[in-house]
Amino acid sequence: MFFFKGARKKKRKELPEQKLPEILSLTMEDVRQAVNEYASNLPKGISLRSIIQDDHQIDFKQLQSQIGGIPDKRFYMSKETFEIFEDPAYPKYIDLCQIACDQYLAETGEEPIAPGDPYRKISFAKLQHYLTEKPPFDLYLHPDDRMVTHRNPKDN
Repeated sequence: MFFFKGARKKKRKELPEQKLPEILSLTMEDVRQAVNEYASNLPKGISLRSIIQDDHQIDFKQLQSQIGGIPDKRFYMSKETFEIFEDPAYPKYIDLCQIACDQYLAETGEEPIAPGDPYRKISFAKLQHYLTEKPPFDLYLHPDDRMVTHRNPKDN
């Protein structure tokens, strides 16, 4: 066994102290404004989806310059409609349903709503072969852009 007397000790480099982001109490509207500001400054070719994690959580590390910290609670966003929610189930099911509606429309040429339904409630029966899981709440198809929403038009 070899022992080296007087072996040099390497000095540890001190890393700069990283400041933790401030924890903020944000409303849904605060988050919407921050996301809109972030989206308006995105370089061409970069999608807003870049801030949405696989579980639909919004990655607030990328939004810190817009809000000055991170929220004290989680917010979620649909990758298809970019709606923001506090409940993770909504963006999950809206995305599944939006993709199913788009496929159904492309294949049949019809919207997956019951004929004559004034509220344009999505017929999950028509989408049964396109959905991997039926949403546990009603969804509606917007008449102008054919985007799926959880908002019932009769409530507006």
